[in-house]
Amino acid sequence: MHDIITSTFADIFGLDEASITDDMTPETVELWDSLNHLRLITALEEAFGFRLSMSDIEYMMGSVARVREVVDRHAAASAVL
Repeated sequence: MHDIITSTFADIFGLDEASITDDMTPETVELWDSLNHLRLITALEEAFGFRLSMSDIEYMMGSVARVREVVDRHAAASAVL
């Protein structure tokens, strides 16, 4: 799952997968603006088959770690169903 997040992040932001770390933020990733954040959200929703709430989308703008946290939470909830 984290490999999919990393590769999606790399594709959207034009980065090498090996350079992506959990502490990356919009302040440290030049192309991480609101438009590319929505592209990331859409790609992750399509890849994992769930929809994210507005509060999740806003929270995920904080860091790569937050992106992973929210995706993990949704994946765990989907597995329970």
